[in-house]
This record gives sequence, structure tokens and C-alpha cells, in this order.
Amino acid sequence: MTLLCHEYVHSWNGKYRRPEGLATGDFSSPMKGDLLWVYEGLTQYLGKLLAVRSGLRTEADFRDDLAGLAAYLDYRPGRTWRPLQDVADEAQLLYGTRGDWSSWRRGVDFYDEGVLVWLEVDVTIRQLTGGKKSLDDFCRAFHGGGNTRPMVKPYSFEDVVAALNSVAPYDWDSLLTKRLRSLDPHAPLSGLEKSGWNVVYGDTPNGLQQSAAGVSKTVDLRYSLGMTAREDGSIIDVLPNSAAARAGLAPGMSIIAVNGRRYTKDILNEGIVAAKSSSAPLEFITMNNDFIKTYPVDYHGGERYPYLERNSSVPDLLSRVAKPLGRN
Repeated sequence: MTLLCHEYVHSWNGKYRRPEGLATGDFSSPMKGDLLWVYEGLTQYLGKLLAVRSGLRTEADFRDDLAGLAAYLDYRPGRTWRPLQDVADEAQLLYGTRGDWSSWRRGVDFYDEGVLVWLEVDVTIRQLTGGKKSLDDFCRAFHGGGNTRPMVKPYSFEDVVAALNSVAPYDWDSLLTKRLRSLDPHAPLSGLEKSGWNVVYGDTPNGLQQSAAGVSKTVDLRYSLGMTAREDGSIIDVLPNSAAARAGLAPGMSIIAVNGRRYTKDILNEGIVAAKSSSAPLEFITMNNDFIKTYPVDYHGGERYPYLERNSSVPDLLSRVAKPLGRN
């Protein structure tokens, strides 16, 4: 659903307006992806907005999607050495990378982190103008214009800042530069928090997370054990300094058994729940090529899945963002 909306937005953001580093005049000139956080990041944000505003998704689904996206980026230890700007600059290499150690290497995170950055911009405009303007006004000014022949109108970072200032004067240069160069271990959650919602964790996955796991045939334990695996037990990735990593588990291993029982995803989840009321570590028997070994995983925090929780002390701007324009 969001993919259709995403590609629709590219008619303006990507086709008509394109970063100058991607608007090359011939095939021999190298492309520069430094503004992919606009080209793809803004498009990703607007695609999610169009999906909920048009009724393709509910507001609850929209929030669940944002919760999963924010948590995923918050548990991305590679952000402590690779800033968002570097992710964009290295896109041509990161597009083809594998899943193992991706949390430390990072991938094309300018898509999803761009959502958080542009949500923060949207909420900031609304706060600065007392709700009279929003990112919609920026899009009309930046992507609008007269009825012309088909054309490509390149833009620079300075053009983006100038357009934002025309909507709501602010030090946008500093804010965007901070987000692009940050080595903060945590994701930029300011937009969510300023919109009246916080990322919290519960012991039950929401419907969106269950559907995603069913489609991808994976088990997502990033926020508990610190790993992801396929349903057959093969480990996809392990987060550095997580319980799984400290125990010695690594991508490429296959889980054979958990606590003496043959592995299934249900057996694994039962073990995580049981460990919450026990001091004994989870016992993983794994196969790595021809080698079989037991790993004790010392984790007792139970299942953890992200969702958004309303902060009643802050106005609910996220609901305003999600409403169709005719109802604002």
C-alpha cells in the first residue's frame, strides 16, 4: 500500500525536482547521493502520509508502522560510527549489502530515518506557526509551480533550507546538519515526542508486526535477545553488545534446539517468556557448518515489541498530521 503512494510521490520528488548530484547529463558522470534523505527520505514520509490520509491504512496502522521504524533505527548501533550523511553518500555500495552485521554496518537507512527527520520538520513547522502551516506548505512551494512542459528542476541543500525558511523562518540549516552528521547512538525521535507520542515496548507484537514476520518468514528478536532469524532457525543478524552477541551467537549459525527442545519459533518465544521468571540462562544448541555447540544466553527481560504510547502532556500533532487535508 505505501509503495504505491511512495512511487506516486516520486512524480514530484525525484522526477520533477531532483537533487543536483543525481541530475547528471550523461551516463559517464558519477551520481552523488548526498541528498537521498530528501529524494527517498521525504518520499518515504509522504508515501506513508498518503496511505493513511487516503484510507489505505488506518491511523492505528500508521502509528504501529512509525513505532517499528523508530525502534528499528534506535537499535542500530552502526549509527555511532556511520552518520546519516555517510549512509546517503555510500548508497551505491549499501544497496547491495547482505543481512549479516547490517545493524553495525547500516544499510540504506536514509529511507526510514528520513521519515523521522521529515516528521520532525513537519511538527516543527506546525509548532512555529501555531498550526497554520505544515510540511504540506513546503511541498506546495518546493514541488509546485506553473504548468510547464516535462522538465527536471535540480535542487541543492541550500535550496531546501531556503524553501523551508520561506514557510517558517528557523535555523533549518543547523537542525538538518545536526541530523545528517549525528553519531548519537539513539535515533532522532524528537518529531514523534513533540507530536505527543513515545516509543515504548510491550510483550505482544501488533498486527502489522505479525503480518510482516509472516510475509518475511522471520523471527524478530532485536529488542529482546538482540537478533533476527529465519523461521528455520538460521540466524540473520546479531546486534553488537546484545545478550545474543555476548553469548557468542553470530550470523550464519543455525539454532537446533532451545532449552533441550527442538527449535521452532514458538519454542523460542516460550523460552524467552519462561526466562523472565528464572535466573537460568536460555540454552541454545546451534550448528555452524560441521560444528555443534551450546551457548547460554543470559537474558531475562521477556518479549519486547515496540508501539507508540500517547503522552497526554503534549498536544497530539501526529493525529493532525495523519488526517486528510479536507478535515484539518
